[in-house]
Order: sequence, then C-alpha cells, then structure tokens
Amino acid sequence: LKLMIIQPFNPIDGKATGIPLVAIDNIGAGVGERVLYVNGSSARTAAGGTDIPVDAAVVAIIDDQEIVP
Repeated sequence: LKLMIIQPFNPIDGKATGIPLVAIDNIGAGVGERVLYVNGSSARTAAGGTDIPVDAAVVAIIDDQEIVP
C-alpha cells in the first residue's frame, strides 16, 4: 500500500484546516493533487477489508470543483 500525507482544506478558500494526516492511496494520486478521503470503517472497506488496520484512505481525485452560494 502506498501512503500519502494529506492536508484537509476548506473548499471555499483553499486554505488548510486541521492537521495533516497519513492515508493509504489505492488510486494513484500524485503529489499536489486534491483528493477525497474517508476515515474509520469506510477507510478499512476502501482498503479491501474490515480487518485491515487503516484509519484514512484516499478514494477519489478531485479534477474540478464548483461552489454555488
């Protein structure tokens, strides 16, 4: 499994929020790409099984975003 350090951010202004965390990456995201991640039991399921000791997993690469007020 590939591990990545990811930084949560506010999608409105793009500023970092919270602290960085380590997540597994099964989809092949690159450095600097915006990603969607899940944690807890959803991360274990994304990793391939509920018995895998994973707490965060990258599940999508964000190509574009549109925020409508």
